[in-house]
Amino acid sequence: MGRIMFSLCILSFTLVSPGHLCAQTPPCGINVVRTGGPNVDERFLPSPPDHVKFSLLRAFPAVTAKVDKDQGPHVEAKTDEDLYQSEERRNKDEGVHGSDGGLGAAGTFKVDIQPKTQDGVDGTLLHIEFHKNAIKGHFGSDGYAQPLAEETACLAKVLSANDPVASPLGLEVKDAGPARSLALADATPLKVLLRDPLFSKTLGKNSTGQTLVLEVAADVMVDGTVVIRRGALATGHLADFEKTKSFGRHAEIEIAFDSVTAVDGQKIPISGDTAKAQGGRKNDTMKAWESGPLGGLLTKGVDVFIRAGTSYDVAVSGQHTVKGGS
Repeated sequence: MGRIMFSLCILSFTLVSPGHLCAQTPPCGINVVRTGGPNVDERFLPSPPDHVKFSLLRAFPAVTAKVDKDQGPHVEAKTDEDLYQSEERRNKDEGVHGSDGGLGAAGTFKVDIQPKTQDGVDGTLLHIEFHKNAIKGHFGSDGYAQPLAEETACLAKVLSANDPVASPLGLEVKDAGPARSLALADATPLKVLLRDPLFSKTLGKNSTGQTLVLEVAADVMVDGTVVIRRGALATGHLADFEKTKSFGRHAEIEIAFDSVTAVDGQKIPISGDTAKAQGGRKNDTMKAWESGPLGGLLTKGVDVFIRAGTSYDVAVSGQHTVKGGS
């Protein structure tokens, strides 16, 4: 099995409210993705191929890779040095020892996705190979296939097959309960998921205010009737964003939450602790100063990366009447 570290909170994140230190959770509770296992992994996933590919494309950054070729059922991705640096720093902040912070060699992923039926269940055969780079990848583990497969399987499970932008009401619900008007109370808790990964390196300088697409993680019910569906559109925005700076100052991302879509199409305001993340637990300002003015100017901070599937605990803001059910 691949080596993974479990945690209830992403410790490199800082939350505004000290009373809610676990308001955000990494995908499937896996805080640190580490190399381990063989360089080939083949497994059946009980999800359709298009959803598995959707999940795969969002899983690549978690293993520090960026798509290089997309040929339908065949996808290739290569190690991205900026992602590698970001994850290496974050992993070390989480207590992963070693020169590479639990990461492996540079190289190329080759992935094939094919429809398959297993034990009467329709799904997907996912085949992953990782090949070391002949020069830069000479050192380090090539055991990246299993961590990528596990991240893909995780995202295929936690993220819905629904496109919340195209279908904001979410997944259809069987036995949703009778159609009736219901009171959705203030502070009703719910969980939302980040649909796409966030990487500060790829954000523009004027990204503050940019809308973020999230989805509702599970049905919200009132008196046995569904009022907000799993997969429904939720939105947030970048409340603040700062690029890396000289003297070892890391990039920062701050996320705020705006609304979720109820079954009757209403945009319901939500609130939650503003989530702030940076490229490292502490800036390297002192180290940069110790290296002198010129060294400090050349010492850049580290970019911050947030994985797809990261969940956030939020709550309904205000009381609302929703026409729920079928």
